[in-house]
Amino acid sequence: MIKYGIHTGKQHADPTAIFEAIKRAGFDSVLISLSGTFDNEKQAEIIRRVGLDIDNCHAPWDNINHFWRDNLNGQGAFEMLRDNLIECGKLGIPRAVWHVSAGNNYPPISQIGMDRVAKLIEVADNANVDICLENQRFFHFIDYIYAHLDCPRLKFCYDSGHEACFSLTKLALPKYRHKLAALHLHDNSGVYNEDSHLLPGQGTGVDWDYVRKNLEGYEGIISLEVKRIPEMSLDEFYTAAYESAKFVKS
Repeated sequence: MIKYGIHTGKQHADPTAIFEAIKRAGFDSVLISLSGTFDNEKQAEIIRRVGLDIDNCHAPWDNINHFWRDNLNGQGAFEMLRDNLIECGKLGIPRAVWHVSAGNNYPPISQIGMDRVAKLIEVADNANVDICLENQRFFHFIDYIYAHLDCPRLKFCYDSGHEACFSLTKLALPKYRHKLAALHLHDNSGVYNEDSHLLPGQGTGVDWDYVRKNLEGYEGIISLEVKRIPEMSLDEFYTAAYESAKFVKS
């Protein structure tokens, strides 16, 4: 049986109405952030009370390029990811999705960065949380991590929008399909750097036949990472989102 999920972003107020609308629309799970001001334990409690699962958490990526640098910001980025993994473990969230670089002005891969990844894998193992590296503009960071740290905790999160507007390829999903454990599905115009997070099928950037072909046999959650449409009510939006998730794979 196919299950569907949707990303809900940072929560700064009681999100009960949001999660109830998601459940009414037919979704089975959510992808959350732990970086909002609303209490994370209460958020997790509400999600499970309305009958949803938490498939994964999107880790913060503030100063993530500094992760590869030997400076205080780099140490801060390490501690940010460490604390997120520990929080995921406490809340019973099985996966954390990571950006390991940002933008075009990225630093070189460094030994201190790889040492930090290795330490974080130990944290993830203790917390019983998998780390899903997400495709962005370039593949060499995650290629290098996978090649040098052979660990079952290291998985892959496929982002369809990133592939369509950042790397402009059809390489990421078949390249890392064997590690696939999470999805961020959304659409855009296919124009470079226009990461608009449209509902699947609302844009022209993503080749959904390519996505469907490479998701054959995938048993994980079919999950969206889309922007709310402010003109629509909660029920209208999440019903439309659910239909677009089924458009990807049903």
